Formats: sequence, C-alpha cells, structure tokens
Amino acid sequence: DKNYPIIFYDERVFDRPLNEVMKLNLPNFQYVLHHPDIHVCIVDHIKIIQSQLNALNSWNILRKLPKFNTLLLLQYLCISTETSDIVVQCYKQVFKRCAGACADLLCDIAVKLNEQQLDDIIEFFMDGLGDIHEECACSLSKIALYLDERQLNKVFEFLMNAFESGKITICNKCAHALAMISLQLEGKKLDDAFQCLIHRFPSYFRNKKDILNDIDATQFIMEFKEKQLNNVFSFLIGIFNDIDKYNWAPEDVRKAITMTFSEKQFDNTFDCLIIRSNGVSITIYISLFPNLFEEIVQRLNEKQINIALDCFMDRLNDKKEQQNTRIKCVQLLKEILNKCNEKQLDKVFNFSMDIFNDGNDNVDVRKECVELLGTIAVKLDGNYFSDAFHCLIHGLKDSNYFVRVSCINLFMIFSKKWDEEQLGITFQCLMDGFKNINGYHCDISSGLLKEIVMQLNETQVNDLFTRLINGFKI
Repeated sequence: DKNYPIIFYDERVFDRPLNEVMKLNLPNFQYVLHHPDIHVCIVDHIKIIQSQLNALNSWNILRKLPKFNTLLLLQYLCISTETSDIVVQCYKQVFKRCAGACADLLCDIAVKLNEQQLDDIIEFFMDGLGDIHEECACSLSKIALYLDERQLNKVFEFLMNAFESGKITICNKCAHALAMISLQLEGKKLDDAFQCLIHRFPSYFRNKKDILNDIDATQFIMEFKEKQLNNVFSFLIGIFNDIDKYNWAPEDVRKAITMTFSEKQFDNTFDCLIIRSNGVSITIYISLFPNLFEEIVQRLNEKQINIALDCFMDRLNDKKEQQNTRIKCVQLLKEILNKCNEKQLDKVFNFSMDIFNDGNDNVDVRKECVELLGTIAVKLDGNYFSDAFHCLIHGLKDSNYFVRVSCINLFMIFSKKWDEEQLGITFQCLMDGFKNINGYHCDISSGLLKEIVMQLNETQVNDLFTRLINGFKI
C-alpha cells in the first residue's frame, strides 16, 4: 500500500508498523499459520529476512527503521520448532550489532521455545558474558523464569565457577543473575549464592535499585532464612566497625532491616548505630547511611525513642558538629515525632525553643527548628501553641531574612487559632515593621499583611490604611 508508509528524512517510516498489526491480529489467525502451505511460505519468508540481515553492512540497524521493525515482527512468527530455530538464528547473527534489542527479543520468545532451543540460548548468553557482558547478564536474569531445574543448575554452576576463577569480572547485573537463578531453584542454592555475593561482590547488597534493568536485591533478601539474616546482620555490623573502608549507602540492606530482621537483630542494629554514633561523629553515619535512620524509626519502642532523641539532641546541641549533620538531626527529630508520647514531645519542644532562640547559632539550623516547633505545637496545642506563638514573634526580629520568612510561613498555619490578644500582638508587629522600629523589619510586614488582613477589626484596618498612605510620603 503506497499510502501506508510515510517518508521522513529519506527513510520509509511506518506510522503503523507491521509488527504492531501482527500483535493485534495474530492470536486470531494462529490456526491458519499452521496450515502446511502457509507454514512453508512463512519459513521461506523468514529465510529471506535472514539473508537480508546477513547482507547489512551498517552496524547501526536501529537507524534502519523498516529493518528494525522486521526484527520485532519475527517474534510473532515463532509458530513452530522450525520457524523458531530460524528466528533465533536471525537474532543471534545480528546480536553484536544491536545487542540490547536482540537480548530482549530472545527473552520475549523464550516462552515459545522447547528445551533444546532454550539450551542453545543460555549457551549463547553464557558465551557472551565475556564479550557483550551486561546484555547477556541481564538476559540470564530474565530468562530464568522459563528454565527447568537442569538448566538452572547449569547456569548457576557456570556463574559460580566463572566468578571463582575470575573468568568473569563480577558486576551488579551478573550478580543479580546469580541471585535470580538461585531463587528459581526453590532455595536449594540460596545459601551458596549468598556466600558468593557477600564475599565476592558485597556491593550487590548496597547498590541502589536499577529500575531500567529491573535489578533490586530486595527480592533476594526477602527469601533469606535466619542463618542468612544473621550473616547480613554481621555484614552490616562490620560496616559500622570498619567504616573508613566504605563510602556508600546500602539501600537494600536497609530494606532487609525494616522488613526481615527479627526483633533481636533490629535491636542490635539500633544499638550499634545509635550508641556507637555517640562515640564517633554521627556525621560519618549520616553521610554514609542518609536514610537509614528514617527507615528504623518506624520500629522504635519507647526506650529506643528516648535514646534516639538524646542522641540527636546532643549532636544538634554541639556547635562543633558539621552544619549538615546538625540540620539532619533536626530532620530526624521530625521523623520521630509521630512515635513520641506527650512527655517526649515536651522535651523536644523545649529543646527546640532553646536552639531557635540562640541568635548566634547557625541560620539553617534555626530555620529547621522553626518548622520543628510548629509541627510539635500543632500536635500538642494548648500552652504549647501559645509558647510557639511568642517564640515566632521573637523570630520575626531575627537578623536573617530567611529565618524571618520561615516564621511568617508558620503564621499561615497558626493564624486560624489566634485569639484576640495574639491578633493584636501580631498587628502591632506588622505596624512596627512598616516603621522599621522595635527590631521589626518592613519585609515581615508585607508578608504578614496578606495573612491577617481579613481578621482585622475596623479600627485596625483604619490604622493600617493610614500607615500605608503615610508611607507614600516618605
């Protein structure tokens, strides 16, 4: 159909590629394709495609869109052992020229292949680990779902031997292949895989999740029994005790802590992390494990909360501590608030007031403490709200503009709970700010005005109007 393709930069580009049409209609015509005469035609056509692919000189097949669409189309023609054999050969012969696409296509057709054909493909992928390493490693992970126990054992032993001999340089993708294959073997090889990875490639447990390649150690860790979990715990403790050797954040190990560790293992981890951090600058721990504290606070008991609060407040109170660490400690205190009782909230509230009222302290620390005060005041209400209000009024005089802005932002939350006296105090601060007297600044008045104007009485509105009119005369 001459109207079917369109021309784009001298290339024939299909606006409705044939493989998409095949995907929609092939299920309805499978029985037709098996007719002997039609089957012969399909075999002949695949052979023609095979010869065309062989004749391509360019290594960049992906730029030749009609040819690439043909590669996609081939997956729908795996209707028999004979056609599947030829399709597999087509993908293998152009594999080096478009490894990513062909690897995915070989995995996609795996469900249609017989045992011998799967043997052929896994041999191909294992051979490719020395050349086209990453694509073949990812493919072994994906194809594991379609392999029987004999094939899984074959790949597993190959990877174990290759890692041990150094034939393959272990990367995150081939480590994941070993992990996924061990899972398909119903736990029979789980401990062997774990021991291999923990000693030869421990970074598999600390690398971030690779969404693009569907690599995440969590699934592997979730299958661990008590023995493996004890080893993971020992591994983690080893990190804490020899921390200078590491410069990473173990994302998946954190998941293991929160999801699979027993209560005793979790308690030991908490003790190691928090108590040791009192003897070593917590900066090290927070920089290496930036989210670990947030992960564990959800499981803290009352005693552990008290320990954690004391730890974070001590570090926050230490002005010799790095600024980023002190800010992080305020943020960690916010994380714990939901688990705190009223007595603990009172303790954090009063501590935060002291830090915030120290005008000589770090600006960013004071800003964080403003938000912490507001969060606690909303939770406790009553006298705490009143105390926070007066603290914020004092903060409006802060020497730093950004601290003043943080206080104004909290007034947006508090303004709905003001009584007449608090509204009057706020109004007077606004008026003083327009005059730049009593320590208040004009910038805070413009910010406060839009928050409180609707709450002012007639007398206050008249005074404010007069003040603004007089301002034009200055």
